[in-house]
Amino acid sequence: MKNLVERYSSLAPHELDYTQLLEETNVFGRGKYLVDDDEARKKLATLLAEAEAHEDLKAAWRCLTTGAHYSPDDMKVSCELEYWIFFEPGKFSRILYVGSGAYPHIALYVLERDPKIIFDCIDIVPHTTVLCSQLAAKLGYRDRLRPFTGDAIALEKSVIERFDAFFISSAVRPKNAIIEHLLCHKRNEARIYAREDEAHPAFYEPVRITHPDLLTAREARTRWTKEKGAPLPLPKGCEVDG
Repeated sequence: MKNLVERYSSLAPHELDYTQLLEETNVFGRGKYLVDDDEARKKLATLLAEAEAHEDLKAAWRCLTTGAHYSPDDMKVSCELEYWIFFEPGKFSRILYVGSGAYPHIALYVLERDPKIIFDCIDIVPHTTVLCSQLAAKLGYRDRLRPFTGDAIALEKSVIERFDAFFISSAVRPKNAIIEHLLCHKRNEARIYAREDEAHPAFYEPVRITHPDLLTAREARTRWTKEKGAPLPLPKGCEVDG
């Protein structure tokens, strides 16, 4: 890990290659050979967060300036899976997207396919809220894509009860504490979907909670394989064994 940190620390945040970083830290690939070090792990977590943030901002600016969208693979997300297993059968009316960023890919994917659904998007970073708000206005989703700045762990019960579903980003921390908070205060019938990155458990918090109203990315991929007869192809850098 130390050698990896030394190699990447000379680069500016906007010069980091997110896919390359993911490949070099993937525990099912080259990452299995990394020697763990506490300080190096923390630094790598920061580098990955910066590289991911750069992709998020690039996607938002690209859409705002040219109208073009990033592909799910470029954003390292599995929108097809999430729509198939959660949004399409769920028939939700109002979703809270936790950790939505500037370019909330799954929200945009679902909004194109469901003419009635509404997404409220919460993020702790104010500038991503502003960019997401601009994106919503440009795409004609001002009333259906509603970003705001805040901390999901501090949301009051009266706010949480407004939603019939919740979508949790893989980068959210403390992910398990936020899920517990939502489970404690949500409506009885409300559902939660939590993204995970099995290939990078040291950098993206795994879900450790089990609950009938909680669906994790791991469970979703298992069901996809069972019903489709083949594993879901994952984005480059995020591949897993089995």
